[in-house]
Amino acid sequence: MASGDRTVSRSCAIKTETRPRGHLALWGLLLLLAGWLSGQSSEAAAQSSRPDDEITKLADDVYLFRHRFHQSIFITTPKGVIVTDPISLEAATWLKGEIKKLTDQPVRYVVYSHDHNDHITGGSVFADTAVFVSHAAARPKILEEADAKIPVPDLTFTDRLFIDLGGKRVELIYTGRNHSDNSLVVLLPQNKLLFAVDFIPIETVAYRALPDGYPDDWIESLKKVEQLDFETLVPGHGKVGKKEHARLFRGYLEDLRAAVQEQVQKGASLEEAKKTVRLPKYEQWQRYAEWFPENVEGMYRYLSERRKGQP
Repeated sequence: MASGDRTVSRSCAIKTETRPRGHLALWGLLLLLAGWLSGQSSEAAAQSSRPDDEITKLADDVYLFRHRFHQSIFITTPKGVIVTDPISLEAATWLKGEIKKLTDQPVRYVVYSHDHNDHITGGSVFADTAVFVSHAAARPKILEEADAKIPVPDLTFTDRLFIDLGGKRVELIYTGRNHSDNSLVVLLPQNKLLFAVDFIPIETVAYRALPDGYPDDWIESLKKVEQLDFETLVPGHGKVGKKEHARLFRGYLEDLRAAVQEQVQKGASLEEAKKTVRLPKYEQWQRYAEWFPENVEGMYRYLSERRKGQP
């Protein structure tokens, strides 16, 4: 975090107890347990020590809100606040309280990045003052869920929508199908910052078997993102990146597609493809060991269906 950034967080306390000496056998058991605990991954240990909720200032009046493994942004203005993905009921409740510490202005808009519940549940917390916004294709899917915690969007658009509030401009842009068919990006032109959820992970492979994904459209969507004027890239999970990360992830999808396409054309089975396809260039990316085989599986199924003429 750069000098001058402000972080507001809720931490969880860890209570420790002192215990009297026991028999040697008990000590031996405790030592074995301590050894097992020390062998756990440093990543898990680091995660357990992080607060569940955290707010970090990104730029003037622009904040990053993280709730466990999810994150979103919000913008404060003299005329009200613009919030993106409320994540969950628990997250939104905490966030609303923290926003009140930063400004006495109400939340005027809540922007849904796409229809997936793990990012937008909890919007009802802001329903007393906010207008809810999404891409047009997200609205019917949210209606199907009939979840009272997710207010149905009041305002939708198909290509681009501008929100001007208190001297701030927020641009909502649809760049085509990618991780879903209704994902939008939030561009803050004055800050050269882009918020894009789930379809541009930062030096991380794609999520599992590309559920709800459209790989060919995804690549084209990333090309459109690369044409936008921004410098800072804020994803829905993980570390903040730069514009270059959109190009890097497009390269990953293109390389994955080409490698799997070669196996499909050879008539390889799914299991053969999963054993054969490797992309060493990306082995250092996060989740490669766990999710790369599933990425291969998702791409294989997609290309196989296209080969059969299925939509």
